[in-house]
Amino acid sequence: MQDQANSLKVVITLSLKHRVMKKNFETEMWVNNHKLPLNHFVQETLANIMTGFLKTLKELDEVPKSIELKIRKLPKSVEVDAHTYP
Repeated sequence: MQDQANSLKVVITLSLKHRVMKKNFETEMWVNNHKLPLNHFVQETLANIMTGFLKTLKELDEVPKSIELKIRKLPKSVEVDAHTYP
């Protein structure tokens, strides 16, 4: 019984420590003018995905200090050449 109690204590301690993370970004997501609640993990994940993606673009010389993203749904789908610019 004593061994089970010690094992359980170790698991709980590791689990709580695992939840601590470094936060480097404040991230918000708005959909249809409603702010979505994002926990710290999701905020960091979204920010890191966008920052990593932007680093690969040829026109960007440094890591951005802020990123604004707007996505608008078109009323009707259109076919376009993926390799051309609008």
